[in-house]
Amino acid sequence: MKTMGEIVGNVAWAEFPDKIYIAKHETAEIYLGDLLKIVDFVNSEKEFLIRVTGAFQAQSVEALATARRIMSDPNFREVAEARESGEFFIGTLLCSFKYDENRNKKPYIPKQLPSRHSDVRLPDYEDLKFIEELKGLGYDLEVGTLRVRGNYKVKVRLKGADLSRHIAVYAITGKGKTGFVKTLIYAIANAPEGKYGVLVYDAHDEYYKTVQAGLVGLQELGMENIHYYDLHETVTPKISLTSISPNDFFSIFPELTPAQVDACMSMNGLFGEEWLVELLNLKPEDVDIFCKEELKGLVKDVTLKPLIRKIRILASRPCFVERAARDLIKEIKQKLDAGHICIINTRNLTDVEERAVISILTSKLLEERKKLLDTNPERLFQKPSVLIVLEEALSVLSERVLRRGTNIFVELVREGRKYKVGLLCVVQIPHRLDPDVAGNINTNVILGLAQSRGRHAVAENAMDDMDPLVNEMKMLDIGEAIISYPHKGEVPFPLPVKIYHFNELVKQHRTKVTSEPRPKLDEAFME
Repeated sequence: MKTMGEIVGNVAWAEFPDKIYIAKHETAEIYLGDLLKIVDFVNSEKEFLIRVTGAFQAQSVEALATARRIMSDPNFREVAEARESGEFFIGTLLCSFKYDENRNKKPYIPKQLPSRHSDVRLPDYEDLKFIEELKGLGYDLEVGTLRVRGNYKVKVRLKGADLSRHIAVYAITGKGKTGFVKTLIYAIANAPEGKYGVLVYDAHDEYYKTVQAGLVGLQELGMENIHYYDLHETVTPKISLTSISPNDFFSIFPELTPAQVDACMSMNGLFGEEWLVELLNLKPEDVDIFCKEELKGLVKDVTLKPLIRKIRILASRPCFVERAARDLIKEIKQKLDAGHICIINTRNLTDVEERAVISILTSKLLEERKKLLDTNPERLFQKPSVLIVLEEALSVLSERVLRRGTNIFVELVREGRKYKVGLLCVVQIPHRLDPDVAGNINTNVILGLAQSRGRHAVAENAMDDMDPLVNEMKMLDIGEAIISYPHKGEVPFPLPVKIYHFNELVKQHRTKVTSEPRPKLDEAFME
């Protein structure tokens, strides 16, 4: 038997293309951001989903006249309950429904408006279960539940295959950015082995450890496929100077002069991967002779000396050694290829160190996968998709920074999908993000934005029509999100989501681990 949710109002009138004005019943409650269902007055088989985006009290002559017309109709006793409130809500059409051969509801983009006087109801689970059924289309990374009123839960997931299409997480401080990313990483860590990998550049050292009172980190999960690196610790693998190419060096020191750039290329041509080590070990008194004899006078000592100073600054940092017995780049790539999560603490790094680490690791990962695409594409397709999490993304992807020149992350955003590498940008001030970069990000997670410019920037660059949601963006509570997806044929509208609280996920994980039966003694020995 078909169930029907509580009636909360009726359609007063509608405007093309998608504004629905709802007369609220006096005893009902309607909230900004509510998902509601409209059952058409003329044809009850025709149903719509809407999201509440605004509200007002009837004051204009037109609004009052419309309210009186509705209430004067004796056939609409339920509508008459709106008589005292005079409250109207504005809804935006999200989708209509079609029925398949099994009478299952399937959403599609609406091309009609609902009839006047149609009932507005709270949706039932049957109206929304298509969101849970997206799991069958590859939406396998569970991050929360749909924000909808009712005594049921609808699970919300991201599509793992879309990780390489990039994700942006927008929110001001305190709205749950880190909680969302940890929740997503937990979902990835629980995916089938070898399916996805994650590389986290943790600018605040808050993903793995417990750094705030009451909040726990990924360390608490005790999962063997999550690895943490503090590059200032002696036991942590280091980056060899021999693994740094001239292009890597240019990313670390973008202020190099053209003459210094030429000098780097000349050194690399002469000494190959040892070019930095050669310069590092060159004594000051030998620079002039070196330029004349080894470089044939093509590079002057006044060019080489400041270059050597920069190399010594880099080599003096704990992250770098001339030749590493245990190479960080090699180890990270191996773990990512195995579908593991690698978290690198960049909080205690200097600006030069941080720029070097994130640029070199990212470029080496892309470089390896580029070669595979050219030489062995089948091998590339077998590798896991990798998501790179970049905290403080504006430090490398803002308009201001990119005016000075491009970097490896711009290349990643533009071409990463070809190499199965995606970027997750954490951004607090969206209008400072470069528009071309923002336009290449397919999944947007909005967790609360205060500034009008930021909200409109997100709406402008999203693949959905987010304009009606601009006001809702500033009213999101901690852990509440709006998620915009890239595939309109699968998720036809942005979803309002309550993100799982990571602390609770950790508790559930521990309970699950401790409740799983241990292997019998003889089975353990047989293994």
